[in-house]
Amino acid sequence: MIKRLSIVLSAVICAASCADELYEGVSSVPSEDSVMTKVINTPSDAEEGQLLLCLTETAADAVAAGDRSLYGNISGVLQVKSFAPVFNSSPDDEVARRHNLHRWYYVEFDGEDLRGAASKLAAFSDVAMVQFNKKLKPASDCSFNAYTPVLGQMSSDDLPFNDPMLGDQWHCINTGSALVSNSSVAGGDIAVKDAWRLTGGDPRVIVAIIDSPVKYDHPDLAANMWRNEGEIPANGIDDDRNGYTDDVYGWNCERNNGEINWSSHKASGHGTHVAGIVAAVNANGTGVCGVAGGTGKGDGVRMMSCQIFEGGISSNLKSSAIAFEYAAKNGASVAQCSFGLIGAEYESDAEYEMSYGAEHDAIEYFMDKDNNNSEILDGNIVIAAAGNEQVPYSSYPAGLQNVVSVTGLGPDYLPAVNYTNYGPGCNIAAPGGDFYIGNITSFKENRSRVLSTFIDTIVDDNLQTAGHEYVYMQGTSMACPCVSGVAALGLSYAYKLGKTFTREEFISLLLTSVNNLDSRLTDNKLKVSGYTNGLEQTVDLGLYRGKMGTGAVDAWKFLMAIEGTPSLTVKVLDESAKAERYDLTSYFGGSASSLTYLSVDCDQDTRTSLGLSEDPEIKYGKLSIKPTKVGSGKITITAIAGYDEDGLVDGETQTGGMEITRTVSIMSRGVASDNGGWL
Repeated sequence: MIKRLSIVLSAVICAASCADELYEGVSSVPSEDSVMTKVINTPSDAEEGQLLLCLTETAADAVAAGDRSLYGNISGVLQVKSFAPVFNSSPDDEVARRHNLHRWYYVEFDGEDLRGAASKLAAFSDVAMVQFNKKLKPASDCSFNAYTPVLGQMSSDDLPFNDPMLGDQWHCINTGSALVSNSSVAGGDIAVKDAWRLTGGDPRVIVAIIDSPVKYDHPDLAANMWRNEGEIPANGIDDDRNGYTDDVYGWNCERNNGEINWSSHKASGHGTHVAGIVAAVNANGTGVCGVAGGTGKGDGVRMMSCQIFEGGISSNLKSSAIAFEYAAKNGASVAQCSFGLIGAEYESDAEYEMSYGAEHDAIEYFMDKDNNNSEILDGNIVIAAAGNEQVPYSSYPAGLQNVVSVTGLGPDYLPAVNYTNYGPGCNIAAPGGDFYIGNITSFKENRSRVLSTFIDTIVDDNLQTAGHEYVYMQGTSMACPCVSGVAALGLSYAYKLGKTFTREEFISLLLTSVNNLDSRLTDNKLKVSGYTNGLEQTVDLGLYRGKMGTGAVDAWKFLMAIEGTPSLTVKVLDESAKAERYDLTSYFGGSASSLTYLSVDCDQDTRTSLGLSEDPEIKYGKLSIKPTKVGSGKITITAIAGYDEDGLVDGETQTGGMEITRTVSIMSRGVASDNGGWL
C-alpha cells in the first residue's frame, strides 16, 4: 500500500526496531519516554485485562528454559491470572525463530487499566514490546435472510450438478435474472460453471477457514472437511503428537483447545457460511455448491476450521496469530481470512506491521517458504477481505503487500458501494452481494446477497433459535471465499496437469485472470447505496474506477492461464445477429492474415456452453464466431505457414509449408472485454 507515515511515527518505528539493543541487559528502570516507545499500539478496541509481550531474545530463551524470574517480576506489579507463550512452536524451530514467534507471550491480569499495565510491563528490560490485544471483526455485518426456494434462474438441464440450490447461487452462475435484481448482469459471476469441466478440486489442497467455527457435521460440508486422522476425538491425548490435543477438524484458537464450537451464545454462523462458498460438497443432491467443492467423486478441496470467534462477532489478534501458526503446521496451503481490524484505522503496511506485530509475525510464518504445504507452489497463500468500511483503502491484514485483498461486487457486476473498501491495497474483486439492489420491499425474498451454508441454530439475547441451514449474507467476507475457492481450484488443476509455480507466479496469474470493470465505472454514473427516511441514496461510480483491484475474478480464465492457453473474450449475440470477427494476430503473429487456415474445431461442450448454432470460421486471419450464451470453451485452429508461388497450398506435396496448431480459449461474457470496451 501507499506509505503515509509521519516523521514521528517513523521515529517510533526506528526505536522499536532497535528495541533489543536498547534494553538488552539494562538493569535500571528506563525513562518514561523510552518505556512508552515500547508500547506499539493503542488500547482502543482492545481486550480488557490482556496484553501481548514481545520479549528480548535472551529473556525468551531464559523463560523457555524454565527461568521464572520474569514471571515473578510481572506478578509483583500486576495481579497475574496467566502468563504463557502465544505460540505453540518449539524454541528450537528455526522458522519460528526467524519470525520471532518464540518471543511472544500473553499476560492476563486483574485490577489494572490497560494503559497502566502496559506502562508497568514496558519498564522491564526483558520486554522489548508491549501490544494491546486488539479486537477483530468479520468482514460482514452477519445479518442474513433465510433461503426461500422459487428463484429458478435455470432449469436443472442447464446446471452441471444436481444440488437443488445451485440455480440460486448467482455468484457461481449469474443469468441476469430479475428475481435476483432488476440490474443483474448475465455473466456477472466468477465463471466457475465451465471451470468445473476441468476440475472440481483436489483433496490435497487444504484451505484454512480462519473465522468463526465451521459446522463440520453440516450435511453439505462434512465430506469436504479436513480431518486429522492421527487424532482420536475427545480422549484428552495428543495422539499424533503435533502439539495440539484433540484437534480433529482444526483448532479453537480462542479457547486454545480442539473443541470447534458453533452453538455458543450469539454464534454468528459466519465461518460456516464462508466455508460453504469455498467448498460445499458438489453433486450430492443437497443444498448448494462450493467453488472448489468437487464433482461428486470425493474430489473437493478440504477445509480446516481455525476458530478465532467464540460466539458473538468479536475476536482478537492473539487468536488470529495462533490460527496462522496452526494452519502452517497442519497442512493448509491457503488461508481464507474474512476478518479484519475494527475501524480500518491503518493505511500502510509499516503502520500495521509496527502496531500488530504478533499477527504480522504469524502471517509471515505461515507464508515462509520453509513452511510450504503444497507440491505446486513454493509458499502458502493468504487471501483476505478488503473490509466493509467504505473507505478508499484496504483494511488489514488484507492490505499487506503479500496478501491478496478482495473487494466486493453485487449481482450487477458493480462495486457494492454500501460496504466495500476500495483503492490502495485492494487487489481483485469478486461477488460479495448487495442487499440494496435486491427486493427491498420483501426482506425474505431479497436474493441479491450470497447464498451458502449456515448453522441450524442461533441463540440470541432472548435465547431464541432459528433453524436455517442455508442463508443469504453479504460483505467482502463473501467475496473473499469466492477468490479463495478459485485459488484452490487453480491449485487443484495444477496438480492435475503436473505443473508447478512460484507463489508469486501463481498469484500473478490469479490477479490477471480477470474481467475488466472500469468501462462501467464512469463519472456521473450512480448506484443505489442505501435508503434514509425512505429516500434512495446514490454513489458516483467514478470514485471506484481503477480502485477495485485488477478486475473481477474469472475461474475459467485462471485455469486457462495455468494451462498456458490464451483466452479471447467475445461478444454474446442475439440469434438474429451476424457473427462478429476477431483478429488473431496476437495468437498467430503479425502474418496471421497471410496464413492458410485448414480447420477450426470445437467440442460439444464448447458448442453448448457458448450457444453456437453455426461453426466458427477463419478468413484473412480473423475468427468469425456467433456465441448466443455466456460461457467458455476451447477451439483448436489448424493452419499452414508457407505457400507455393501462386499463393496456394500445394496439396499433399507442399514444400516450405508447415502445419501449425493453436488452441485458444473463447470466453463469451457479456461483460467488459479485454480492451476495456463493454460487450
